[in-house]
Amino acid sequence: MLNAAILGAGAMGCLYASYLCKNPNISLTLFDHKAAKVDEINKNGLLMVENDEEIRFNVPAKVSGRGRQEPVDILLIFVKAHQTYAALKANRSLIGPKTIVVSLQNGMGNYLEIVKFLPLDRIVIGTSNHNSTLLGSGHFLHAADGKTIIGSFTKDSPHVELIRSIFDESGLDISVSNDVRVLIWRKLLVNMSINPLTMLLEVKNGFIQSNRPSWDIVRQIVDEGLTVAKADGIDFDREEILELVHKICVLTRTGCSSMFQDRIHKRRTEIDFINGSVVSLARKHGIQVPVNALLVQLVHAVEDSCSGEE
Repeated sequence: MLNAAILGAGAMGCLYASYLCKNPNISLTLFDHKAAKVDEINKNGLLMVENDEEIRFNVPAKVSGRGRQEPVDILLIFVKAHQTYAALKANRSLIGPKTIVVSLQNGMGNYLEIVKFLPLDRIVIGTSNHNSTLLGSGHFLHAADGKTIIGSFTKDSPHVELIRSIFDESGLDISVSNDVRVLIWRKLLVNMSINPLTMLLEVKNGFIQSNRPSWDIVRQIVDEGLTVAKADGIDFDREEILELVHKICVLTRTGCSSMFQDRIHKRRTEIDFINGSVVSLARKHGIQVPVNALLVQLVHAVEDSCSGEE
């Protein structure tokens, strides 16, 4: 029996908890910094809405950074990218000498925060094409199923195979990438195309591919992103990436992006780790990315107009 913990009881944290809690070889605990949310989950469990049906899961929850915390075998991170360091610092007792940390977070550069707490060879990086929208504490809509892809910066890492096996046993559609940098960039190109536009326009994902002006902006976002990716040593086929963005928009058409959900709840977004990371890398290579730079400014302007807490 392996002990596992999930940091962050948001939409994706709750979704992956609903899969992992069914695995008989895993003892799972869900951590969140909000005591009220933890109390609600312990009282009523997780409630997933999927295909107009409600499914309840019982997962024990604890307030992160509080009380005695023993090291776990596997720690999955589902907090926002900009919260990574603070969350790990508050819960560093969960990380022991053999702990494997799994990040399925959005954006680029999360591992640079994680590596401050454990060696790079014990970090598994991944992406998820699931769409999950939080409806309340422990209550979420699973709007679209999707593949989970994982990899490592360490060649032939045994930790990747262990996580692949656990996810497979838990009912997740899982595969392994041999090039984690390509994996990160591909997901980044999707996120930077969908997230800021849905947030700024306050629309669900399906609108982006069905609205001509929005799709024209997506083309410009992708073109800039591909130029920066090539300068970073990663070369993609433009039509393949646009087709992927279109496919994700269609598959998750009734769902809300994480950034749009942040706007609804008046929270700070991950824009600096998504489009912002591309803007920073473009500056390093002397490349102009005016569309992405404008999106970052617009999202921050919306954030500043909101008075709510994170």
